[in-house]
Amino acid sequence: MADFEDHVMQTLANHLSRTYAALATLCLNLPIEITLPTGAVSNIEATPAVRRVMDITEDQPMPEQQMAQLFAVCAFWLGALDLYGLLAHEFHSARAHSAAANLLMAEDHMMDLATWLADQK
Repeated sequence: MADFEDHVMQTLANHLSRTYAALATLCLNLPIEITLPTGAVSNIEATPAVRRVMDITEDQPMPEQQMAQLFAVCAFWLGALDLYGLLAHEFHSARAHSAAANLLMAEDHMMDLATWLADQK
């Protein structure tokens, strides 16, 4: 069972990393560019950066729906990261599924926002 749990944790870690990298790229394309740390970024750097994006979302000159999408991406990503941290202490498949679902929701909102941004250019 430990092999399965290790595999799930690695998969979630990779998904968290990819989603964060996509968010960092998305933020560079916002009407008012936001630069997030990139490269080998730890959760100690990423967490406050994503929280900051949430704090300044309403400063972006874009419609309310797009601001809500950006806010949701950050909230879902942070939720997935929190669940990942809980999984590291006590693994439960329901929690792992919840973390994955949060990441899927973050990606959906990111895609919608990216489409809107592309249409603005």
